[in-house]
Amino acid sequence: MNNNSIFSRITNLSKSVKLLLLATLITNIGNGMHTIAFSKLVYDKTNSAMAFGGVIILQYIVMFSLQFVSGSLVDRNNPKYVSIICDLVRGLLVFSSGLMVLLIDVGLLYLYVAVLIINIVTPFFTSASFALLPTIVKEKDELLKVNAISTTLFQGGQLLGSALAAPIIFLFNPSTALIVDGMTFFVSALVVCFVKITDYEYKKDAEKNIGKNLFNDWKEIVTVMKKEKSFRAHLFLTSGDYISINFFNVMLVPMVIHWYNNNSFYISLFDGGFAIGAMVFVAFVVAISKKIGVNNSAFVGLLVEAIAFALICISRNPITTFAIMLIIGAANSFSVTIFNSNLQQRSKGAIKGRVGSAKNLIVSCLTIILIPIISHLHDISIVYGLMASSGIIFIYAALSFALGRKAFLGDDYLTKTIEINEHS
Repeated sequence: MNNNSIFSRITNLSKSVKLLLLATLITNIGNGMHTIAFSKLVYDKTNSAMAFGGVIILQYIVMFSLQFVSGSLVDRNNPKYVSIICDLVRGLLVFSSGLMVLLIDVGLLYLYVAVLIINIVTPFFTSASFALLPTIVKEKDELLKVNAISTTLFQGGQLLGSALAAPIIFLFNPSTALIVDGMTFFVSALVVCFVKITDYEYKKDAEKNIGKNLFNDWKEIVTVMKKEKSFRAHLFLTSGDYISINFFNVMLVPMVIHWYNNNSFYISLFDGGFAIGAMVFVAFVVAISKKIGVNNSAFVGLLVEAIAFALICISRNPITTFAIMLIIGAANSFSVTIFNSNLQQRSKGAIKGRVGSAKNLIVSCLTIILIPIISHLHDISIVYGLMASSGIIFIYAALSFALGRKAFLGDDYLTKTIEINEHS
């Protein structure tokens, strides 16, 4: 697939899909700035990877607590409106927190509280995003293509954001980058307002009691998980790529400070390398997945990520490290597109919000457990942290390979249809 065909694929999409993709790009320009600006701000105040790791843990504790509500809410409402409200709330909170840091020399407690509030709405946004795209794009092959483009724009936004972050931090300060980040959420919300949804299946309330409805909602999901082993495996192994991104974020700033003389240029360079790798390679997701198969595609992506984390330890030449970041980004975008597209496609009916929440619950639990360990190892030695990250992702790859064989789950592993019969 060349650049012309990618452009052709985008121009041939419906207006609503184009708008949703544009919103993805805009939001992630801010997110690319936020990750760098916030981690730099926290690390400058503490000189500890554990401090930034603590922020990530806080985020996922909040996400874990609210996933049970967010998935049910999305299944009962239009995910478009949920997404818009979340963007507006997050924009207001990020913008105001950046402004407060700029005008008042607040301590870490305020920053942690701001992150806590911001991440209250994040589970609702992620569940809505997971449910919204397959509502507009119905066909499996088309969904895979659009997810591939979405991943490209996601990483493109991250790249642009990280490229902007370094000069803004250098010329102004990290808080200014947070202010710009907040503004991107407002623009994204405006764009999503024009997305049209013609057909969406809502889940009806079985009881007037909200607590009972929530209980019944998750009882349905747990029942399906118990019944279908491939669904359990899919949900668990989808978390590997998100865990890998968290490992990358925890590693980036300490590595640059200790190995590259605390030069903020290298933060943007390496983060940009991850994004470029994702943008370039994701164009080949459809072709490669058809050639080697869905199960092998998921395994290969995770395996390459694991190897690449270990390779960072070999050389501290910035060009070599940049090349490895390209590989990590490419492998991550490849496998995450495979896992997510198939998870969306196999989930039939008004369950997508809860399926997205179930996936995020697993990511939250594992992040809360693993990030303190990885952060502590980075404080001892960057090499220890990288090798531990590599080992964990390799375990994911090995499990994905085994479960995709005929002796275990075979063709059902990532494709068997999951549907809840509400009348049963």
